Amino acid sequence: MQVILLQNVAAHGLKGAVVEVSEGYARNFLFPAHFAIEASPKALKDKADQENRAVSKATKISKEDRQLASKLDGLEIMITAKSDGGKLYASVGPKDVVAALQELGFKVSDDQVEMTPVKEVGTSTAIINFPSGYEATLSIIIDA
Repeated sequence: MQVILLQNVAAHGLKGAVVEVSEGYARNFLFPAHFAIEASPKALKDKADQENRAVSKATKISKEDRQLASKLDGLEIMITAKSDGGKLYASVGPKDVVAALQELGFKVSDDQVEMTPVKEVGTSTAIINFPSGYEATLSIIIDA
């Protein structure tokens, strides 16, 4: 009997795989535990449609990430912080960069920003990593 796995099943396959199992194993274990469904023509068609939607969504997200990365690459951001003779009272980190980008209208989360916290007035760089593999390098100007 062919089934579509709804979860990873040891020795049979990963989630989404269409596998051949005995009818007793499917009816007595896989179906009651909601680990699999029967691979009917409708279920196979639904699975194919779902995979197509996932690929389409991933392509769209990748395109959006590429466009945002190209807009952000080389951008200079000015961040104002309190300082005492060139030393900052508090370091400038990813959250400050995200706040500055949000003021400019860009949506980036602080876990995407890769930088070492800056504790002095001057210029620094930050790298924005996108889930689809793109990255952008920003120039950060810290002013007192």
